[in-house]
Order: sequence, then structure tokens, then C-alpha cells
Amino acid sequence: SDIIISSVNIESAGNDCVDLSFGKYKINKTNISDCGDKGISVGEKSELTIKNINVLNSKIGIASKDSSKTKLENGYFKDLNTCLAAYNKKQEFLGGSIEINNFNCVNTPKKIFVDEVSSINFNN
Repeated sequence: SDIIISSVNIESAGNDCVDLSFGKYKINKTNISDCGDKGISVGEKSELTIKNINVLNSKIGIASKDSSKTKLENGYFKDLNTCLAAYNKKQEFLGGSIEINNFNCVNTPKKIFVDEVSSINFNN
């Protein structure tokens, strides 16, 4: 898939609020709260460009995994277990990556998690 989304607003989900795989995605504005697991899960060779995201009260803000690439501009994360995570989950893929411009992580014990085959790069 190759999808452009103008706005995402989710106030409660039992698991991941947004789950993306095997595609190219662009999201311009996102407000997410009370996700059972991840605010946004990017997996299985996906590419995500996301601007102006707010994630509140969830386990993980954004997870980029399994050969996925995420570009983030203007992120605000509050009351999470982990703001950003990049890792390899499935053995048929490589790690994930996140590139960030303008990032704020508040009241969160673990700002980032990155495994040995993945990367998180801050440009601000």
C-alpha cells in the first residue's frame, strides 16, 4: 500500500492504536491516547513519515521494527513506558530505524529502546 492520511484521532484501543505493515505511509497529524500497547506500530518493511504526533498514556509511543523505517517530525509523548522503540522481532527481517526532528518525551521512565541491529537518530 501507499497511503497518505491527513489526521488520526484515537482515544482508546485494547492493543495497538495504529498498526502498519508492508507499505509506505504518510500521516500529517496524530492524536492518540490510552492504547493497550503501542501508539503506532510500524513493521514488516514499512516506511512511515509522520508529522505532529501526540501520544499519551500508552505502553510504547512508536515502535519501528522488522526492516521498517520511520521518520518523525514534531513528536510529543507523555505518560508512556517507552517513547520510541526500534528493534527486530521476526527472524526473516532486519532491525528497525527511527529518524527524529523535534522530540519531547515527558513523564516516561524509558525514553528509547533500541536493540543491536536497529537505530534511533536524533536530528535536533
